[in-house]
Amino acid sequence: MGLYSHYDGAHNHPLNRALHLIAIPVGFSSVVVIWFHWVIALLLIPTAFALAWLGHLIEGNRPAFLTNPAHVFVAPLWMAKRIFGKAEKKSA
Repeated sequence: MGLYSHYDGAHNHPLNRALHLIAIPVGFSSVVVIWFHWVIALLLIPTAFALAWLGHLIEGNRPAFLTNPAHVFVAPLWMAKRIFGKAEKKSA
């Protein structure tokens, strides 16, 4: 099973997906925010992880990055496909 399909399969519950669609940008935005305010950036990281963990508690599974840390990099690709894939379907 590929990284993407494993990640997608671990995020089936709609609330888990919604929480991840919030958590992923919050977590990755900390990379930019750290240049402006490091304290806020450091608070964004645990906030993002808390949202994602809450989603996994609801889903009843473990976060994908615990089985393979590369899933941290798959997450933004998954999110983009979820957002832009739905936008393409609506315009078609």
